[in-house]
Amino acid sequence: MLNRHFSIYLVSYILSAAMGFFAVTAYTRLLTPAEYGVYVVGMSTAGILGAIFFAWIKLSVSRYQAMSAEVDFRGTAMAGFALTVLAMCAASPLVFLFRSDVSVELVLASMFVAIMSNGFDVGQEFERAKFRPFRFAAISMVRSVASVGFGLLGIWLGWGGMGLLAAFGLGSLTGVILNLVSDRARVASFSRSQFMQLARYGLPLTLAGLSVAVYSASDRLIVAYLLGKDSAGIFGVAADLPRQFMVMIATSVAAATVPMVFRSLSERGTTRERLTESFELLLVVVAPVAVWLALAADQVTGTLVGVDFRGGVAALLPTLVLARFFGIANQFYVQLSFQLAERPFMLAAQSFLTLVVSVALMFTMVAGYGIYGAALATLATEVIGFVVAVVLMHRAHPVPFDVVSLAGVAASATAMAAAILLARSQVHGTGIAALIIVSVAGGLAYVAVTWLLNVANVRTLSLRILRTFNRKALGV
Repeated sequence: MLNRHFSIYLVSYILSAAMGFFAVTAYTRLLTPAEYGVYVVGMSTAGILGAIFFAWIKLSVSRYQAMSAEVDFRGTAMAGFALTVLAMCAASPLVFLFRSDVSVELVLASMFVAIMSNGFDVGQEFERAKFRPFRFAAISMVRSVASVGFGLLGIWLGWGGMGLLAAFGLGSLTGVILNLVSDRARVASFSRSQFMQLARYGLPLTLAGLSVAVYSASDRLIVAYLLGKDSAGIFGVAADLPRQFMVMIATSVAAATVPMVFRSLSERGTTRERLTESFELLLVVVAPVAVWLALAADQVTGTLVGVDFRGGVAALLPTLVLARFFGIANQFYVQLSFQLAERPFMLAAQSFLTLVVSVALMFTMVAGYGIYGAALATLATEVIGFVVAVVLMHRAHPVPFDVVSLAGVAASATAMAAAILLARSQVHGTGIAALIIVSVAGGLAYVAVTWLLNVANVRTLSLRILRTFNRKALGV
């Protein structure tokens, strides 16, 4: 079940990531860095609004709906979402009391994106918690295609970065509508006891979600403040590339494994085994992407990124990839400890500390080292955040770190790195041909070593599939 669900989620996120990379490639060729910077700032603001107002609903649904398959939380979640939208609409105008120079259009666009994207995410959390990966994948693809289509239309109409914000909101709205009409089961009515259960667990996580969102957006906002929108646009693209590849794939692992981990709480003795499977699967699919992005940065940016962005993005990418790797290990594995132990305040404390460290390092290092200082500050922050999470984990629900799994993934990644470096030394240029050669060389080396060492049971599963195929071919 785990491998089947993961495969579906992986295909879904790969297709969504492919659409995202097509969008980045098109947008960076059709927009200036300043126009793209408007989009980056708007999306960052929407992320902060989503964390403040909506994170509690998403995190509560992902935990309790997965644990209780026979209980329907949808009616309660919808009521909570509607109340939250009203609260956000009432509170957002307060920003003009502190900054009168803020663009009204940008604030409204960010609010629209926050409402639509979080409505979409809540609906997808129900699909994931109820183990419906096919519907999850179909709705995700519709949202991705619709967002890119609306985005290209917005650019054609001359709306620039504001057009991209409107496009993402409309694409998410398309996904929300599809989610509502595709589930014909009767929605349970609002339950006060359910609402209190979700609120007790989720509202303390608002601080954690806010800290994560501000941290995710603060680097770009600080770069924009200190260096201008052009630099923010370049840094935003460099940060988006690891997110599109690495975080998308990590999310596909979490989509398959996290509900099973929560469900295992009711099955004695299986939680540790599920956690080990989750961590090994997370590493084996994220590590090769990280190595590829870091060591083939010139080829990746030369093919996928516009001319005005290439030099800056290629210089920042290796550092930001390493930072993202630590962030993924923290967010998608270590922090599960706090959720399993129902210790939301511990997660909030760790996230808030990471935010404080990030802001302090960003201002210091951007002022001293420019845009590359922002990448170094991001790396240092992710490492510190990971270490703090591991220390706190022992006071919550300790999660296992299997040394054999770590060694196997490390050996495979080392072989891939050597193959990429060798291929780079033999090819010239940074076009599509060079990217294909470098990618194929590194991918084959990684797959070969992973299969030989049977990392994540790759060899066992592949031989089992081969035997099944041969039996069917022979009519057995």
